[in-house]
Amino acid sequence: MTKTKKDNTIQNVKNLNKLQNEIDSLNDSLARSLADYSNLEKRIESQRELYVTLATTSIITKMIEVLDDFYLVYQHLSDPGLKIAIDKFTSVLRSEGLEEIEAKDKEFDPATMDCQEITCGKDNYVISVKKTGYKLNGHVIRPSQVVVGKSDQN
Repeated sequence: MTKTKKDNTIQNVKNLNKLQNEIDSLNDSLARSLADYSNLEKRIESQRELYVTLATTSIITKMIEVLDDFYLVYQHLSDPGLKIAIDKFTSVLRSEGLEEIEAKDKEFDPATMDCQEITCGKDNYVISVKKTGYKLNGHVIRPSQVVVGKSDQN
């Protein structure tokens, strides 16, 4: 092989190595860009879900106040038509993930209950519920307002 052919071959190998390095670099950049884009899509979806949750929580919190009023009216009227309407309304709220916090005769739980009063009774147990608490999809949106028992030590 002549020296010129050898030099050309060496130059071609160097060019091929340089091109291969550029290809590898571009492939790496593409992979990183695709990963960044995927992460961006996940972040946007997560934020969208958060906005929906916040909007839902806000609306349902307002509906709970209306439900409280319905229960109050029902205590005074005892109208069967009103009871049907209340049941239908609570059914719709349950289908959206709302659940009542069971508090009566349960041990006081500060994570789901708000103590309004302490009275004689079984120590650290809920004697009565002043206002029902609710969870939305497992998260407390309104704690139960309760009366808690305290055994008389005197």
